[in-house]
Amino acid sequence: MDYISKRLTDYILNKGVIEEKDYDIYNYGFVCFLEVALSTMTSIIIALFLGMLRPCLFFFLIFIPMRSFGGGLHLSSYFACYIASCLILTVTLLAVKYVTLPLFISFLIYHFFATLILLTGPVDHPNRNVDDCENDIFKKKTNITIFVSTVISVLLLFYKNNSYLMLEAIVFVFLGITAIAGKLAHR
Repeated sequence: MDYISKRLTDYILNKGVIEEKDYDIYNYGFVCFLEVALSTMTSIIIALFLGMLRPCLFFFLIFIPMRSFGGGLHLSSYFACYIASCLILTVTLLAVKYVTLPLFISFLIYHFFATLILLTGPVDHPNRNVDDCENDIFKKKTNITIFVSTVISVLLLFYKNNSYLMLEAIVFVFLGITAIAGKLAHR
């Protein structure tokens, strides 16, 4: 990613699109874009291969905002994070496809881990200093996301949609585990 982003940044610098002083900003932007694009494309390919595009999109709907606002364990490199994310998605989709938990068990698992995440609070990372004001914003956004996902879990229970409720429960299991691991790793 670094090589490609450097080449792209060099190209737009040589074309006169950006100034030398903005080089690092654009290089960082290209790295972020390429990493997100690769992760998203790989996730879509995994979902299509498993015939589970809609569950994958539901996974994104819950997982991305919770990880963004709630934090959790951060691995040492993009590649490690990429592999872990692909494994989490694949395990989740395969579990939903081939395992069936009773509806109420999925509901209880979801609520246990949602509560655990609320008690854990947003997980800071040493590479990103967060002041008290930003932490409060992340807490509020985490709480809102959990509230919305709780409403979704109640609706899924009411409509007896076991596969999506189980998917939501599994996502929160992974989120809860990474939140605790993040707290322990960065004491």
